[in-house]
Amino acid sequence: MIICRPFHGGYVGIFQLTIVLVGTCMLLAVVRHSDHYLIRSQPPSIYEYTDGKTRGARQNETTITPPPPSDETTYLRYLTREYGLSNEIPWFARRIQPRFDSRGRKSMTEISKVPFMPRGFERIRTDDKQLDLRAESPPVRLSVTQSAKPDAVNASALLFGISTSYDRLTYGNASLMADWARWLTDGEGKSNGASLVLTLHRASGAEIETIGNKLREAGIDAVVLPANSTHDSAARYLDLAGLLARRKDELLGEGHPIKFLALVDDDVFFPSLGKLLARLDRFDARKKAYVGLPSERADWTVENNVTLTYGGGAVLLTPPMADAVSRLPCVNETARGVSSAEGTGTGTGTGQWDERLYSCIAEHTDEKLHILPSLYTPGDDLYGLPRTGYEGGVQPLALHHYRHRRRFDPSRAHLVASLCGEDCFLQRFFFRGDAWILVNGYSVSQYPDGVDVLPAAKSMTLQKQDGSATTTTTTGNAKNGGMAGRVSDRLSFDKQDDDAQKRVNARRVVSWAGAKRTWRLLDSRRGAGGEVWQAYVKRRGSSSSSVPYGDEDDWVPEDTVHTQDGPSDVDSVIVLIWEP
Repeated sequence: MIICRPFHGGYVGIFQLTIVLVGTCMLLAVVRHSDHYLIRSQPPSIYEYTDGKTRGARQNETTITPPPPSDETTYLRYLTREYGLSNEIPWFARRIQPRFDSRGRKSMTEISKVPFMPRGFERIRTDDKQLDLRAESPPVRLSVTQSAKPDAVNASALLFGISTSYDRLTYGNASLMADWARWLTDGEGKSNGASLVLTLHRASGAEIETIGNKLREAGIDAVVLPANSTHDSAARYLDLAGLLARRKDELLGEGHPIKFLALVDDDVFFPSLGKLLARLDRFDARKKAYVGLPSERADWTVENNVTLTYGGGAVLLTPPMADAVSRLPCVNETARGVSSAEGTGTGTGTGQWDERLYSCIAEHTDEKLHILPSLYTPGDDLYGLPRTGYEGGVQPLALHHYRHRRRFDPSRAHLVASLCGEDCFLQRFFFRGDAWILVNGYSVSQYPDGVDVLPAAKSMTLQKQDGSATTTTTTGNAKNGGMAGRVSDRLSFDKQDDDAQKRVNARRVVSWAGAKRTWRLLDSRRGAGGEVWQAYVKRRGSSSSSVPYGDEDDWVPEDTVHTQDGPSDVDSVIVLIWEP
């Protein structure tokens, strides 16, 4: 039996109790600290990291950001938005690598072992979120010549003169100035050495300043001046001849080696400036020389059964010739505002400026117009050369009225020359295996019924739609609007172009019967790695009856042999990626 008795000891008892309590507390603290240390010394539990976070982690696993779309997918979606293409599209892409091993630019480069489109089109929807497009692999290598790229051309010997208006330069998102930048700069926003004198008709001071700023931003070395508001277009160009002569003296004084002064229409494009400079080097710039660059068949005319040209909107003068022209009465009368009735010269009559300049020079000098032909030369019809325009395999020195005549955007098309050189622009490649022809920068064509490439001088037997045979030399011959046989004796042809039969033997003609399907260049841009992307598009809807084969010069009236592809309910796209 336990009996509780009162605690005795007074203060001594209280002191003993306090000691016991303090000791107990200290012991408990030591034990707790030891337990905590032991727990922390063990490996951490996986629950310490996942407890309370497991649900969130599973959510993240289901919403992981998908990989970015391929470059091909991104480009196709851009084309769809920018150009209003159908959401459902037959699509094909191919990578191309230029091989600089050709000894010279051929009229047609043949590829016999590699088909252009091995598996055909892939029909896709551009609004498919999982769309992942890839170009045909491996890349195809195409043979081209080693030629000048825009950044390697030194054009400091050239001084250009153009007269136009503010409205024309600002129309279509300033497309004309974008075209000029391809042949007046290095393609990288810096001048290639060429200079420009530009006169604007009825432009305000603010408009002149605006155009000057835009040209400088594009890298074009230009002087912008107001044109005489009382002059017509032809008179403004005669006035510009005097301005160029004075500007030439200023540039020569500054050390610029000016050798040619060029009067050109605002819609003349020079795609092969390096080649043009090489051709001009054959002239002695210290002597008088008057040179024309007719490009198209429309740049030639027939008067009194004589074929002649006035230059085709592109006329070049050596410095001595420019000085002589600036002193001619018909030019000075125009500059003073004297009409042809008041003046002594008949050269100030009606007509285009190059015609009026030609008449003025012909009346007062013995100088002949030296011709450097581009796409077309008189005699081509008679000798059987085809009138196939940009698809003819010719490397042009100049293109004229390209937007009006061809609906052609050269600033986009010529971009590929920055990668493979100016010779590869409009170069033709024939994929014999599956009957495709690429005209670089212009078109891609398929011939589902077969195609052949023959020398232009060789007759071709074509099959009419009724099954009977017909033999013809080309799709455009003398009977279908050929030029007159005699060329004006005031024209002098460059020796390189004087042998018409040699041109015939070198030219290759595309021969086919049946349908031709054509995809025209719609867009072109440069990638981050220097590659050039080209988009060729065949629009939905019916084909144009006036341009049945893809090129207006490719058509001959009453042709029953060739047809254009039928209408489609969707747009189709071919993307070519030129790699450095």
